[in-house]
Amino acid sequence: MGGFAVLIALAAGSTVYLGVNFTLDGPSVLFAGAALTIALTGLVGVADDLVDLSQRLKPFLIVAASIPLMLCLLSRGSIFIPEIGSINLGLLYPLVAVPLAITTSANFSNLLAGFNGLETGCAVISLGTMAFLSDITGHPGVAALGCIATFAYIGFLMLNWYPARIFPGDTGTLMAGAALAALGLASGLEFEAIVLSIPAAMDFSLKMMHRHPFKQRHMFGDTRIRADGTLEPADYPAMAHAFMKVSRITERELVVSLLAMQTVFASLAIGIRLVFP
Repeated sequence: MGGFAVLIALAAGSTVYLGVNFTLDGPSVLFAGAALTIALTGLVGVADDLVDLSQRLKPFLIVAASIPLMLCLLSRGSIFIPEIGSINLGLLYPLVAVPLAITTSANFSNLLAGFNGLETGCAVISLGTMAFLSDITGHPGVAALGCIATFAYIGFLMLNWYPARIFPGDTGTLMAGAALAALGLASGLEFEAIVLSIPAAMDFSLKMMHRHPFKQRHMFGDTRIRADGTLEPADYPAMAHAFMKVSRITERELVVSLLAMQTVFASLAIGIRLVFP
């Protein structure tokens, strides 16, 4: 449940920012709505770490956490897709697309996890990319929130890197995914946020191929460490397991490889935005 430290840092940074910059105009209200949605999702993670919420209840709580951002985006109804243009969704955007994006992204981040520095490293790369893209597309408030979240995770990564002394738990992973989606929605960079979510989506798809999704760890156990320090995967499909099966790899090497893959998709997201401004 170490991600609670990230939640405190995010709340403190956002409060200071709003105290200095708050006005009654749209950008400040949007900043507050996005920050509150991220923080509330973090609190759902706290509850999950403490009492182990059921898989059926957790999505509903995250949908409830997305309400502040939904209210801020009630006047928005379209999403921009490169080479296609704007697609008008009307009220489906704030009432369906926003909670669906927050919930899906939060749970994706919660699945691609379990190794020293992996979840936090992915959060730093993804949120830092969204902060940069928000800034160059004229959304300084969203960029500021992205920077606050990014530096909160960087501070946490110093203790979470291999060999980790602290772990994020669901508090940190759910909040990272919600932050990625919230930044993408608030800045109108939904497509870029989707690109950044592809590695986690691939991991989710692999795990869904199994006959008993979400029960594999209980059935097959965790990754094991061989005598030479390399990892032996449990017998079910997952992104990390695919890397282990390609070559004998240590935990540090595995995490670096997965973060390199996340960096490739971050570069792709930046490239898409530069080509299709």
